[in-house]
Amino acid sequence: MVNFDIPDIKKDLPMSMTMAAFSGIAWYTAIELNLRFFHLFKRRKGIYFWSCVVCSWGILLHPLAILLADFQVIADTRIGIPLIYITWWIMTLSFSVVMWSRLHLIMPNSKYLRWVLYMMIFTTVFISIPSMVIGPMSQQPTPSGKRLVPFYNIWGKIENATWPLQESIISCLYIWYTHKNMRVSSRAHESLTSNSNSNASSSLPSAPSEYSASTYSKRFTQLMHHLIATNVMIIVLDAVLLGIVYAEMWYLQGNMKPAVYGIKLRIEFSILNRLVTLTQAGRNPVGSAPAPQPSFITKSPVATHSRSERV
Repeated sequence: MVNFDIPDIKKDLPMSMTMAAFSGIAWYTAIELNLRFFHLFKRRKGIYFWSCVVCSWGILLHPLAILLADFQVIADTRIGIPLIYITWWIMTLSFSVVMWSRLHLIMPNSKYLRWVLYMMIFTTVFISIPSMVIGPMSQQPTPSGKRLVPFYNIWGKIENATWPLQESIISCLYIWYTHKNMRVSSRAHESLTSNSNSNASSSLPSAPSEYSASTYSKRFTQLMHHLIATNVMIIVLDAVLLGIVYAEMWYLQGNMKPAVYGIKLRIEFSILNRLVTLTQAGRNPVGSAPAPQPSFITKSPVATHSRSERV
């Protein structure tokens, strides 16, 4: 919404209906996720929990701010435009924090985790904060505001490309380390199978089938494939959204963003329980009971998998 020559949305019924549809998707997703967060988490604290909650609130509020400003329910641009930028920033930053906060489950290298955090800080300080200052100024119907429009047309596209690029980098790290873990798990499974065959006559009791090497390997492989697929989907959604932004479809991209972020947050949350379950199981000898599930995850026991896989 940087260009002042865009048509009046009140006269474009198809676009208005499309905006309403995307807003409805975003609101439904945000409400559903809030119900899940506050029902399933036993301890409502920690970076992961609150970043998920804040992101869902941004998804809920951002389309509302856009609709109020676009349809001139809030006629004063000094109020409506800053609300759009603030809710956008809340949504995008908190989603990156969500992705970063569980990255340690598959990437144990603390040095790389710090570099990802530094990247997020750089994006926030040097890209988003200037955008939140220059953007509202450029959209004021004043001579000074109109002079900022050409500059912000470029800066806004840079910002809209930076956040998807950052999320894609984090997603690629998930895919890379997931593939690496799959190879390590495959070699470990082969070693365990070989040892099991050589010790077939051992007097030790046999392991329960639920925690056997083959069962764990199968679950781990399924989880890793799921993790790769979800992160590829996040990259694809970011690419589609970025294409719409660069096509300058202002009304469409404004309401499509929260819907896309709602879908991405739903995808992200769907894998958490399974990821934690397999991570905890992988730290224990095959044949022994898995380590206790972290108490902040859900109210359901992870060993059952029935409820956690539906999250």
